[in-house]
Amino acid sequence: MRYIDINQLTKCKPKNWDQNSANWLRELSLAENKSEKIKQIGNKWKDFKIGFIKQFGDKCWYSEVKRLMTDFDVDHFRPKGTVKNSDGTTPIKLINGVQVEHPGYWWLAFEAKNYRYSCIFANRPRDKGGKHDFFPLMREDSRVWSKCGINEHCNERITLLDPCSKTDVKLISYDKIPGTIQSRYAQSQNPDAYLKVRESCKRYNLNHKTIKGARKKVIKDVQDALQFLSNMWNLPDEYKEPFLQHMEVMQQKLIESCDRKSEFSAAAVAFVKPFKQEPWLADIRNRLDLSD
Repeated sequence: MRYIDINQLTKCKPKNWDQNSANWLRELSLAENKSEKIKQIGNKWKDFKIGFIKQFGDKCWYSEVKRLMTDFDVDHFRPKGTVKNSDGTTPIKLINGVQVEHPGYWWLAFEAKNYRYSCIFANRPRDKGGKHDFFPLMREDSRVWSKCGINEHCNERITLLDPCSKTDVKLISYDKIPGTIQSRYAQSQNPDAYLKVRESCKRYNLNHKTIKGARKKVIKDVQDALQFLSNMWNLPDEYKEPFLQHMEVMQQKLIESCDRKSEFSAAAVAFVKPFKQEPWLADIRNRLDLSD
């Protein structure tokens, strides 16, 4: 999972989005049945896809899987309709002595900063995972229940990892078991971080066998390139000539693997970063995107 600057999402807005979204939200606010009104207005957020791809690459922000022979979703990070806890139940609140189910974050249905570009496997119900309507919180009393701006949701104690949070993306470890996403912290060290990673792996299908295999291949290619460049550096100069062309190939592989638009680049960065000061990476150091 690479960090996505939430402020860059506004650059991806379709033409006339601000005026249109304000009109749609006004209609939605007046509707008695929010879900039906959203259906009536239609899937307007799909028009963000072109901008998301141009700005961030054509890959899932959760799993980092590239889009291939399938469509991707624009996920509402805070679900616009039904909301589910980790156990599948709907959050309930006592209002004037009556138990009321959470109405869903309908007021964020047309909020650009609530959108995340997602593969179907991470977003829709698949196997035992899929984000779908799930939006569990560590503290239910922090949940927002009524219409407000996106910035007023900042105190919600979210259980799921958010690619638009620098803090969240740093909680993931890729090297404890190469190919498998795990928490950077043990449960005893940081129980909240451990829970966020565990819950997110389940909801986003991050460790599904197909994804793990593809991520592990990227890691293997990166390790091979690092090993080759290290070995070549230690060769006497007179022995390096036959390997120069292959050296350039390995250097380019590392550059492309760390490119934030590349598939599983976060895993690639995790394995390259420990060697960033090595002399055998000096020629390409400035071309390696090793940021979160």
